Amino acid sequence: MKKRVIIALTFIISLVVLLYLGVCMLSSQDDIRPDRTSGRLCYLPILNSPGEVELIPGLRFKIDTGSDLSTITMSDLELLDSLGFKVHKKMYPVVGRDGAGKINLAFTRYTVDLPLINYEIEVDSAGKKYGVGSLKNANLLHNVDFVVSESGMSVLGIDFLEKFKLEYDFTDRAIALYLNEPDTAYVTCAELYASKAPLKMPMLGKRYSLDMKVAGYEGRFFIDSGIRDARVKMPADQANIVHSSELTEDTLESALGKFPAKVYGKALVSIGDRVGLGNVYFYDSMEEDYAISPFNLFLQNVLIDFPEKKVKLFPLYRKDKTIPELVTKIELRD
Repeated sequence: MKKRVIIALTFIISLVVLLYLGVCMLSSQDDIRPDRTSGRLCYLPILNSPGEVELIPGLRFKIDTGSDLSTITMSDLELLDSLGFKVHKKMYPVVGRDGAGKINLAFTRYTVDLPLINYEIEVDSAGKKYGVGSLKNANLLHNVDFVVSESGMSVLGIDFLEKFKLEYDFTDRAIALYLNEPDTAYVTCAELYASKAPLKMPMLGKRYSLDMKVAGYEGRFFIDSGIRDARVKMPADQANIVHSSELTEDTLESALGKFPAKVYGKALVSIGDRVGLGNVYFYDSMEEDYAISPFNLFLQNVLIDFPEKKVKLFPLYRKDKTIPELVTKIELRD
């Protein structure tokens, strides 16, 4: 009897281990293929904070390095289908954090084709910036994997973004995607580190971070493009690294809620051999304790090279006196 119990337990444990390893081996975005692979695949103006882009009017995605999964709403799927873009449903179980920070377990997902447009930035008579592009010259990106959104928003998560070199153009407040190094004079500023805790192995996405020094503290900071307002995030109990008289109080809002924060507006921030001043928000949430928002932190062009795991900047840059405004809209022209 005892021998049968041992055999049964061994079988169950082996089955659980095999199932766990099988889930860990699940992948996403392995078959992505643009029609045109060389040069800039797209140029997408950022519409608000945190960074959102519209591939075409009405098809809006949040750019979220903190989301394991790329998600899409049913209405966006219907829009793509109505415009003649491929929408294919298949059985494929995946698990990971979504753009709202919640664990999403899905047993089906959609593989779609997305139009990538190189928008141009123009200024209207009121001095407001807007993006103009054409579907005729769109670069079609085939076989993008999505799970259905449970948060009501469509998100391009890290499973998608890590396939590309992502350039943030600070002057235009726009992002561009590349497969190859852009024809610019970028130099490496910092190394990227991709990690995944053992208990989070079944989740699709990796967590990308870089080493920084902030107000005397040295550590590794998670790259989270979903952070609003803050350039740097640190835990509340570390607010004592600066004098209390230099702190102000604020409330920081994220997809997980609102959190009271103390803010230090003149922190010395060092990344590699680059040094500058930035605000630090000291607060606690259900996200990483140490994080930065690349769209808030960098006041210059930056290339986040996920495949090569590097952050790159220009050797020199001209500092703008003011932060450029975001575009108010995008439009298509024939």
